[in-house]
Amino acid sequence: MKKKLLALTLSASMVMAMAGCGGDPAEDPTPTPADQEKPTSAPETPTNTPDSDNPTDPTPTDEPEPAYDFGGRTVRIGSYWEMTPDPDGDLFAKAFAERIKFVEDNYNCNIEFVNVGGDYVGAYVTSVLAGDPVCDVGYILSYQLLPSLIEGGIAYPISDLGVIDFSKPWYQESATNASTYKGKVYAMGRTGPDVQYGIFYNKTLFKQYNLPDLYELYDKGEWNWKNFKDIAIKGNVDLDGDGEYDIHGFNQRENFIWSFMASNGADAVKKTDSGVELALDTKEAKEALEAYADFMQNVPHLGGWLGDWQAQIYSFRDGQSMMCYEAWWITSYLNDEETGMKDEWGFVPFPLGPSGKEYVSYGKESSPWMMLNGIDKPEEVATIIDLIFQVFEDEEDYEDAIAANFEASASDAKAVEICLDLMPKVMISPLMGFEDLNTLLNNEVFSSIGNGSNTPDSALEAYKSALDAMMEDIKNHDYSQDLQDDYVNPPEEEGEEGAE
Repeated sequence: MKKKLLALTLSASMVMAMAGCGGDPAEDPTPTPADQEKPTSAPETPTNTPDSDNPTDPTPTDEPEPAYDFGGRTVRIGSYWEMTPDPDGDLFAKAFAERIKFVEDNYNCNIEFVNVGGDYVGAYVTSVLAGDPVCDVGYILSYQLLPSLIEGGIAYPISDLGVIDFSKPWYQESATNASTYKGKVYAMGRTGPDVQYGIFYNKTLFKQYNLPDLYELYDKGEWNWKNFKDIAIKGNVDLDGDGEYDIHGFNQRENFIWSFMASNGADAVKKTDSGVELALDTKEAKEALEAYADFMQNVPHLGGWLGDWQAQIYSFRDGQSMMCYEAWWITSYLNDEETGMKDEWGFVPFPLGPSGKEYVSYGKESSPWMMLNGIDKPEEVATIIDLIFQVFEDEEDYEDAIAANFEASASDAKAVEICLDLMPKVMISPLMGFEDLNTLLNNEVFSSIGNGSNTPDSALEAYKSALDAMMEDIKNHDYSQDLQDDYVNPPEEEGEEGAE
């Protein structure tokens, strides 16, 4: 890591918070918009100077950027909050603000961030259908984008323009993958620190109760489902002998099944050139469902929302749980100067399944920017967004800045190493975009497997006809009509008719 970025790390106070959480039908409460936005951009290196460790190295000569003149074009970027980057903010916000000003000053254009209201998706839909898009580019969650806004004609197929190279380092690979449907890319995500679900563990309690260190298991390649289950059981502690656990070996709020699937190379659905198809009838998926059933039925642990969505995080923070299954953004809770975690903590990927090839990080969503259909000169807009995304000079600078951010958020160097390793392995399932299918799988199929009322095989057989019918509906569904019904001509609320 370059010394200039290490210095920034030591002086900056930055917390990584990913957009969104939860793959179950009920949407997770999300971190504050400001926290969501931080990891989606990366800082710009203002000058290109020789590395201080190698003073004899010649100063690299940058190739000049292509010249553009956009004739004063204003690009409006919409969201549901004030998304203008703060030039006095953290490293990422400052660098993005500086890059935007550079592009505006040098390429004769303007960037305007627009708050389109809390129902931002509705604003996108109604304005596009009315022929007057409320903005050119809009913040969106990937499961809102796919398939509804794509099939409904609201999102523009950016890859069709031929002006964006999504392999460039300023594009987040997981966001590009999440925004791809039927072979086309419909949104742009800025590169930034990107790790989602994994296992946090209380290093202090692990030492106190002589549990195997998870970093050692990870380094040996032995951090697997079997050892995870054994440690979760051994971590249950009854301190006062009343028959109830005062410390639980493990807690999880939601999305648990999805990391079993992802860590074994499986998913409920997979994308195809014609859309998506069901993928539960595979060896990898069945192994994941069997392991999930075994864990849920045979490992006492804390599960669910525990009263409210933050309670599970507090349980881990306060030493009432040895391990916590959550997304990386909860480091903001663990690191808080006044209310943060007192014990030492570590972070590892979800344990590897028997058919898994590598450790991965499951994520329910990404938060890229989509381009609205019907805007003027879409090629020009895409080019301007591409330019403001280029806040760093080269791939090495991006890597250094991301490492610096993880270092500011992590508890130790090993967690940083693991996060960097997981960055290109974030797996975002398309399932949440298909609401009815998502609900059926989570609320009925997987719920019945988890509580033991069905085995994986019997559950898939019992719900086969319902699943087949849903997949057939997805192939022929009229998403344009859905948008009309939901946003243009919504049904009147009960009691509204005849009211004065």
